[in-house]
Amino acid sequence: MGAVFPAHAGEGQTVGDVGALRKALAEAQAGEVIRLAPGDYRLGGRVTLRARGTPEKPIIVRSQVPGTAVVYSDAGTYFKLYGAHWQFRGLDFQGSSGAAHAFHIVNDADGVVLKGNRFQNFHAAIKANGEGADPRRFPDGVRVMENVFVNDAPRKTDGSVVAIDVVGGREWRIARNFVADIAREGRAGAHSTALFVKGGASKAVIDANLVMCEWRHSGGGRVGLSLGGGGTGAAYMDRRSLGACEGDCPEAVASRVTNNIVLNCPDEPGIYLNQAKGGQVANNTIYNAYGIQARFPETRTEIADNLLTGTIWEREGARVRKANNLHTGLFDSASYLPGLRDHLTYRISDYHELFPSWIGKDQVTWVQGWIRTGADWLAGTWMGRRPDPFREWFVSPEAGILQLQGGRSRIVDQGARPAKVDRDFCGQLRDAPADLGAIEYSAGQCRLSEELVRRYGSLFTDLTE
Repeated sequence: MGAVFPAHAGEGQTVGDVGALRKALAEAQAGEVIRLAPGDYRLGGRVTLRARGTPEKPIIVRSQVPGTAVVYSDAGTYFKLYGAHWQFRGLDFQGSSGAAHAFHIVNDADGVVLKGNRFQNFHAAIKANGEGADPRRFPDGVRVMENVFVNDAPRKTDGSVVAIDVVGGREWRIARNFVADIAREGRAGAHSTALFVKGGASKAVIDANLVMCEWRHSGGGRVGLSLGGGGTGAAYMDRRSLGACEGDCPEAVASRVTNNIVLNCPDEPGIYLNQAKGGQVANNTIYNAYGIQARFPETRTEIADNLLTGTIWEREGARVRKANNLHTGLFDSASYLPGLRDHLTYRISDYHELFPSWIGKDQVTWVQGWIRTGADWLAGTWMGRRPDPFREWFVSPEAGILQLQGGRSRIVDQGARPAKVDRDFCGQLRDAPADLGAIEYSAGQCRLSEELVRRYGSLFTDLTE
């Protein structure tokens, strides 16, 4: 359990029940601090927040002791946020089977800060997009930092399953978060993403996050990080940074993906670039995933100093500038293996019903098992994502133990001079030439187990007990 937050210079009040909390939120003014005493707060319906803070006087809602105020609601969306410069800190947001969003951030909600919270069991815990008459207005300068996002089981929904879903907006910063087990329930191939920014978003920074696609459960197609996501309808795009483009416009502009560690996304790319223009993907570590996939002609991105299983695949007209990347895969098209496996096993699933006289259910099950086993074996070889070199270079990459044991000559001092990124996953200064991947080994120790406890305290350790 963490220490009490330091006092704030603004006026404040402490609330101890949901009635007092609702009243305080409804009457909040710039510079006010609302402290939640330890306990459970069951909101009932959605809360809409329109009051506005300022950069100098934000409206702060925080737990009196980090992690001890737990917020529930029966609504699909807990908070819809229109007002600028709200901050939510140290809270534990608990969802349910039908919970869509903890926060829906829209319109002019600039400068919102979500820091040091836990979001558990939501379809898309943080959702952001434009609203209003043409032109739509989008929230800018939002900070989503040092939070925990986790789901106890795959989600039953036809909507998007993604921890952080950002459509449009400028200068978002999504940094130092832990994102795990974001998945959709369904047959093999049901897709989800840990986080994405799309819809004409510009100058977003996705830095030093730890993504574990499969942590406490597995299955389905789990993508790591994405610039572009699955694409955005033209009517919903933020056009402020798109110029005069028509039709196929960039989904993300001048955005950076740096210092992230993406683990155990065995059927999907660790980083996906869908119509990402003018950005940078640098110093990321991707293990047990199909590397980095760049797609469509609008994608023009620098990819440098990354360490990854699989390959860097330029698809369907994408062109990237590559430098100093170390990857283990040999064939870009190996990324089709999971889809081919799922297609074949699905196609023969009812053969015992179509041809009952000479094929039985047990035979179909055996063939499906043989297909899965064979495809998964190929995926682990030089014909697929090929994780074995990582197991030689690091102590235990599948568990996030990334201390070097045999890869120093391949990784240390093999990057750019000067470094593309000033600091590493743990905040250590990078030397020149830089090390490859998210950790600057020549700068000192960066142990994920220690870093997670330092960042999140009981909001993370509670999940491991």
